[in-house]
Amino acid sequence: MTQALHPATDRVEPFPSPPSSCWERLARLAPQRLAAIEACLMPAPHALPAGVAGRGMDLEQLQALAQDLVPALVPPALQRASASRQLGHLGGRLCAEAAMAAASGRRVGIGIGESGAPLWPADLVGSISHTRGGAWACVGLRPGWSMVGIDSELLADADAVRSIVELCCTAEERRRWFPQAPDPLLATLLFSAKESVYKAIHPVVRRFVEFDEVELVALDAGRSALRLRPVPGGPLAARFDGFELTAVVAGDQVHTALVAGA
Repeated sequence: MTQALHPATDRVEPFPSPPSSCWERLARLAPQRLAAIEACLMPAPHALPAGVAGRGMDLEQLQALAQDLVPALVPPALQRASASRQLGHLGGRLCAEAAMAAASGRRVGIGIGESGAPLWPADLVGSISHTRGGAWACVGLRPGWSMVGIDSELLADADAVRSIVELCCTAEERRRWFPQAPDPLLATLLFSAKESVYKAIHPVVRRFVEFDEVELVALDAGRSALRLRPVPGGPLAARFDGFELTAVVAGDQVHTALVAGA
């Protein structure tokens, strides 16, 4: 758990109107660097179905190429944010626009809603995530896809594991999954999966969702698939039966994804 709870949500005031494309502004500010920055793009590591485009970017590479440009490319509400947060925001938006281009053939700016969640064009559904070292985004076309949520986390250290178990788990999850010394990988997977669920359902519920509103109920032996469900009797139980997620563990990183068809 490398950031605060719900880390990929930029809690700032919304844009009065959608911003211009980050790639277009970058091309105007430093056209000679555009090709090198585009070369930093890579496929997202998340396990995504065909038809959903994912892109990622190493933030250290982006910083080396565009550190002096970052303040001019982030929204005014982030001008006083830390340099790392500005970089993560920009990297996430660049990945999102690149994934959008792969899915729809166009790039447009992505605003920030009142809750802090990305504002996608009406015909797209997408999600953004970043850690201190990387940024990722995935995009799918409506009406084929109804919900998309991705999350990426660095493997939780001992303090983060304790926080996840104490603050992010239901009593049933603590009893079932963490009866003894918590497993850092399992704790990270659980946290990341909940983040992916929250991002995916936010456009539907349009509110902040607490960590104890959904719980992990199944995990395959290889830890590449998870099932979460709304807590029985909770506010989400009447709207959702459950959530099937994929997981990819790559070194010290965990990547989860929830992609639902219409």
